[in-house]
Amino acid sequence: MAAQRAGEGTARERHAPVVEVVLALIIERPSYSFELWKRFEARFFELYPLSKTRIYQVVDQLLDLGLIEPMDSESPASRQPRSSTRQPRPSYRATALGARTHREWLAASIQEDPRREELLRRLLGTGASDARAMLQIVDVYERACLDDMARKSDAHDTAAPPFEDEAAELRDSLIAEERRLAREAQIKFIAYARRRIRAFTDDDAARA
Repeated sequence: MAAQRAGEGTARERHAPVVEVVLALIIERPSYSFELWKRFEARFFELYPLSKTRIYQVVDQLLDLGLIEPMDSESPASRQPRSSTRQPRPSYRATALGARTHREWLAASIQEDPRREELLRRLLGTGASDARAMLQIVDVYERACLDDMARKSDAHDTAAPPFEDEAAELRDSLIAEERRLAREAQIKFIAYARRRIRAFTDDDAARA
């Protein structure tokens, strides 16, 4: 019950992206801590260059929140090679609360775009008739978008692991299409904003 209350608070409060990513990896496939770190490193290191220790801390955090749990050490999915000197390594799986919380995190994160929020905040902060300042803000937004596109393109070219299965290929193709559509929307907005601002300044100059 306490873990459920903690998890419900977690769903409302959200956490660092790495916490969400590690939980997603465990939902995708139960793993022990070292395996999780290797999977994280292979897929997400370009985005979140974290140490093995940090990943272990995240696993402990997810355990404390009741979002994951150790698997039965005798279950086939959790068996790991054992040596006479090492303790068995527990594998972790998501709890029902963990799966539900992750869905809520995803729904919340889809609505968030830090660049968009910053753009709107700055536009709202300009004077009502300060069109030149608005144009400068749009220019800054465009540079940030272009830089982000370049980083993601480089990461895709240098870190493209082979697909694990058809579902993984589908997942990655959906992510790629979402990014393409988001870039397309950003470019369309930038062109639209410039057109409207310049039309306004031209009309203003004609009236002067």
